[in-house]
Amino acid sequence: MEDIFGVIGVFGMPVVIVVIVFGFRLLRYNQRQRTIRLALEKGLDLSPFLAEEAAGHLQPYRYVLRGLLWALPGLLIGAGVTWSAIRHEIPPYAAMFGWIPVAVGAAYLIFYRLGLVQNSGAGGDSHLDTSLVAPRRTTE
Repeated sequence: MEDIFGVIGVFGMPVVIVVIVFGFRLLRYNQRQRTIRLALEKGLDLSPFLAEEAAGHLQPYRYVLRGLLWALPGLLIGAGVTWSAIRHEIPPYAAMFGWIPVAVGAAYLIFYRLGLVQNSGAGGDSHLDTSLVAPRRTTE
């Protein structure tokens, strides 16, 4: 019975932390979208800070930070889970779950690299307009 609680603690706590972080992020995103929607419905100009914050999420260097924040602790978690699996004679496929954060970090770093290739022009002519400034409304 204690082994089950140990496994739930090892795998459950990081999941709970990720769910909490993404829950607050989703809440903040929804509040920002509601603010933008209300401002546009009332015909008000958007705050430059709001437009800068929305455009800031599209910068590729943020992928490096997120990639490192996932991959480096993921290395420790993966090594710890693998070491624990070897020590307690758990099947090796159970240890692969500890390496999931490393895979997420690697994905962020790959996205960063692909973003640099696309921004430098080597990715072709498919450049997207990432400006999030609303066009000025005219009253008629």
